[in-house]
Amino acid sequence: MTPRRMARSFTPAGFLFAALTLTAVATAADPVKWDPARTSAPEDPAELKALQDTVTGVVQKCTPATVGIKLTNEVKARGRFQMAIAQGSGVIVSADGLVLTAAHVISPEPPEPYKPGREVTLILSDGSEVKGKTLGVNRKMDSGMLRIVDKGPNGGKWPFVPVGKSGELRRGQWLVTLGHPGGYKEGRPPVARLGRFQGIERYIRGVEMNLLRTDTTIVGGDSGGPLFDLNARLVGIHSQIGPDLTLNLHVSTDTFQTDWTAMLAGEVLPKAPTPPPVVGVVFDEKKSPSGVRVKEVVEDGPAAAAGFKDGDVITTFDGKKVATADDIRTVLAKRKAGDVVEVAVLRDDETVTLKLKLGKR
Repeated sequence: MTPRRMARSFTPAGFLFAALTLTAVATAADPVKWDPARTSAPEDPAELKALQDTVTGVVQKCTPATVGIKLTNEVKARGRFQMAIAQGSGVIVSADGLVLTAAHVISPEPPEPYKPGREVTLILSDGSEVKGKTLGVNRKMDSGMLRIVDKGPNGGKWPFVPVGKSGELRRGQWLVTLGHPGGYKEGRPPVARLGRFQGIERYIRGVEMNLLRTDTTIVGGDSGGPLFDLNARLVGIHSQIGPDLTLNLHVSTDTFQTDWTAMLAGEVLPKAPTPPPVVGVVFDEKKSPSGVRVKEVVEDGPAAAAGFKDGDVITTFDGKKVATADDIRTVLAKRKAGDVVEVAVLRDDETVTLKLKLGKR
């Protein structure tokens, strides 16, 4: 699946180890251990070897859970609809085959509607293919879920990776990305690349997203693939490619956790806000210590059915004292159509209590 922005070039499979193996010969009697939380670079060949060994372990543990994702989309070209194959990446996070990916990998571009239950093909690290179905997405955050419907190879279970806490990352910490740059290539396992955590990209085009920013190179086809810390824990999902190879953005696992239950249930997020229920009157917008005056009762509306009259002054609404129309709207925002609220109105120097059944907008 081609992401929203393309990088200038892509990193070949051997990049990960090219720099790490030039002079990496341990000289100490006891092997040096690399601290997975370390934020600095190796300072000697022994440390370089320790980092390489740690990265190799992460790649070996996480490759079996990294998948390619292939979908068939209907696209319009030159006035005609044609079928096109789109590819992305994902990662298995449970023994029963739950897969995390990017929303733009498994959903059509807005305003096209997204429907869960769409069939997809997943390509395992050994090149074999299995079937899956899409679950929920959060299009704003670019997060998505799907589930493998075939049985796993280990007693029906699938190899998976643990989900870590992205909020524990520190600037400069070393990370590993896996995925299928350029799309799946026959005979090529998921490609590993090494980089570091740069911080949080809080806003994207004015929208608050809090994406992870790294220099772990990703390109088209990597979208939806996993980002790991050196404890082999998943901390992010590839989302957007930066203007150059050293700036890339990933949906954090903490963001996934926020919507986990909803996406697992197949929900499409963010949900359109539910409009507040209707009273069926035109309010006087002026603030008054005596209450909110009704300028006009809408014919055949909820207020008319409840007995409201033009000129009534609403003093309390659903048990709340009100002085402005906005006070009433605040109460309405917490109610839904069909709710019955008690309203006290001042009419001809007398207080009248009315039962109002709120209407649907």
